[in-house]
Amino acid sequence: MEKDDVRVLIVITKGELGGAQTHVLELCQMLRRECEFRVMVGEPGNSPLGRELSAIGVPVDVVPGMSNESSIPAFMACVRQVAATARTWQADLIHVHSAVGALVGRLAGLMSGRQVVYTVHGFGFKPQVGAKRRWVVYWAERLLVRLTAKYICVSDAERQLAATLGVREGEVSVIANGLRDSHWRAEHEGAEPVLIMVARAVSPKRHDLLLHALAVMRDKGVVAPRTVFAGSGPLLPAVRALAEKFQLPGVSFLGDVDEVPRLLASSQIFALLSDHEGQPISVIEAMRAGLPIVASDLPGIRTQITDGVEGLLTANNPEAVAFSIERLMGDRQLRTRMAAAARRRYERDFSAATMAHAVMQVYGSLAVQQPYVVRPPVV
Repeated sequence: MEKDDVRVLIVITKGELGGAQTHVLELCQMLRRECEFRVMVGEPGNSPLGRELSAIGVPVDVVPGMSNESSIPAFMACVRQVAATARTWQADLIHVHSAVGALVGRLAGLMSGRQVVYTVHGFGFKPQVGAKRRWVVYWAERLLVRLTAKYICVSDAERQLAATLGVREGEVSVIANGLRDSHWRAEHEGAEPVLIMVARAVSPKRHDLLLHALAVMRDKGVVAPRTVFAGSGPLLPAVRALAEKFQLPGVSFLGDVDEVPRLLASSQIFALLSDHEGQPISVIEAMRAGLPIVASDLPGIRTQITDGVEGLLTANNPEAVAFSIERLMGDRQLRTRMAAAARRRYERDFSAATMAHAVMQVYGSLAVQQPYVVRPPVV
């Protein structure tokens, strides 16, 4: 395709630092020669994603009121704004990310006559989600299947969940997240290893579980590693309070950081503990830096980490997490071997070029010149 053949209007709920936002930025960076992008973000002000996109020449529009707390009138105003932009900007298709953005964007697609691609970073009706919310999200997603021309799932586990909604096999593609390379690499010689967790302090991330594991290590007489938490979020005050309660002096909280690759390169072990995940980009960032990984044993993470090869998969209890950290802390050869394997896995499976090429194939497969038709429901 020639440059600007496809105009893609991207809709995402928030512009904060996070995996879905990183994915959008990588996509815009990699496909700028093939597509013209415009991004609509439901967060007022000068968001981190908005700044990054503006720096590479991608127009960004704020959609006031597009959030989890929107009233019905505010929500419908968001739908009308996105639909109007799709028409006046003459978008060929709408590409939606994250739950609220996906809801707004799909209704806007119906209103404006545009086909919609939905990248599922993680469905919100997994078993670990509360029963009431799980039921609401499931039925909302099921009703919206007819407004979705194509699903992109970041892992096969998410594809299987899409099938429970009635999504047909030909309407879904599995495309792993990908990142451009960085020159920052972790060193595994010299000082005692530093443990790092990069994640927003929000559900389903489990900063508290890592702190409990460190307390278990200390109570057993094992010297816990110096531990760094990077990322802000509404649960951060509670996490800080828990660290103070456990009297863990080797723990530090950096909040949001701009140079994540450099920070990862100054560490030796990466941890990500969560109740559920789609396919976390933070794990790919750690693999890219050459870090062995301790992570929750979840379907989406199993597509990234083979237990005992690139890292250790653990049950979500403090004793199991502590055991995995102790194992890596006490064996430099194991850390070094897993670090090299993690880097190789990144190079093989999680490059930005591979991801972008696959997404471009999805864009090209849609008959964007055809009028929008709501598909009949699956019986």
